[in-house]
Amino acid sequence: MIITIDGPTASGKSTVGRLLAKELDHYYLYTGMLYLGLAYLLMKDHGYTLDTVAHPDMKLVDHILDTKRFSYRYDASDRERIFFDGTDITSHLKGDTIGQGASIVSTNPEVRERLNTLQRAIANDHDVVIDGRDSGSVVFPHAENKFFLTASEDERARRWREQQEKRGESVSLEQAKAFISMRDNRDSQRKSAPLTIPQGAQVIDNSDLAIDETLNTIKKSLS
Repeated sequence: MIITIDGPTASGKSTVGRLLAKELDHYYLYTGMLYLGLAYLLMKDHGYTLDTVAHPDMKLVDHILDTKRFSYRYDASDRERIFFDGTDITSHLKGDTIGQGASIVSTNPEVRERLNTLQRAIANDHDVVIDGRDSGSVVFPHAENKFFLTASEDERARRWREQQEKRGESVSLEQAKAFISMRDNRDSQRKSAPLTIPQGAQVIDNSDLAIDETLNTIKKSLS
């Protein structure tokens, strides 16, 4: 079974996706981590910056994403992780700079094509819950169950600010709103696979819903 959960930044899709996968005993695929991993390796090891990472050398990308070197692993008790050349690099994927790099590199159609192929290969081996921005619209258009989570911009800014504070980063509400607006614009306006509501997806506005309420709404709708 394939369950996709799409939505904009801070809509709760990752939190809900992890919980749903654990309850169903499914494999959880956090697609954003694939982009974070690639962005980190491009910027740390190969000199790319926020100004250049949108257009990486695709031979280099293919070299990095070689499945003998780059792998995504999930365990319900240990969450999701990215390994490169046998080393767990997950702890390096936090922070605003890598997050921005991931968002920027994701606008590249060839990069998306490579990572879509990797996502489909992972799904071939498991029953999966997948969260992303084009999981139900592009990567898995024939998924059995599709959901699109959203919330008001103010609520998503509040959530994102709270996430940053948990990481020890102080962000004003105005800065959070500016970040959310920037990400929304980048995701919805990119030429390749822009953020959109997948055909057949159930839309859930969780502006006023607790996590468990969102989770229960999804569970009740599973076919």
